[in-house]
Amino acid sequence: KLLCEKGYNFTTAQDRLFCQKLVMDYCYVALDFEKELKRIRNLGEPLHEVVMKDGTVLKLREECIVAPEVLFNPGLVGMDKDNIMSLFQHGEFTSLLRAPPLILSGGCASGLKGLGERILEELKTVHEKFIRTPYQIMKSNVREDAIRWLNVHG
Repeated sequence: KLLCEKGYNFTTAQDRLFCQKLVMDYCYVALDFEKELKRIRNLGEPLHEVVMKDGTVLKLREECIVAPEVLFNPGLVGMDKDNIMSLFQHGEFTSLLRAPPLILSGGCASGLKGLGERILEELKTVHEKFIRTPYQIMKSNVREDAIRWLNVHG
């Protein structure tokens, strides 16, 4: 959506796969979104330039942090949805906060740079009362790794 607003056209399934690859290769979650956004805008040049198959040069600037920030603030792209941290405010998820570590597995969770660190920072501020031991965020590209870890340590 962010790139379409800049005039790029992504409509096919192959285009969506390309965009997913862009997110995994070039996007990252900022610990301080506003500060990082200001830094990027002050650069005056793209963070990354990607040449597409048709020769078009895709210039990535603030999209590199805005795209993942939507997980924490869906309103940035006009979505009226709960953010990722709301998961930790409901029922069985709050019990996860009492038994660290948290395991991020699958999709962008295991590969998006900075996601674990940002979740950890958000948890520290929002759920201070639940934090009894130091948290650890574990990432796994393979779901079975996470299940194996839970069976051994859970």
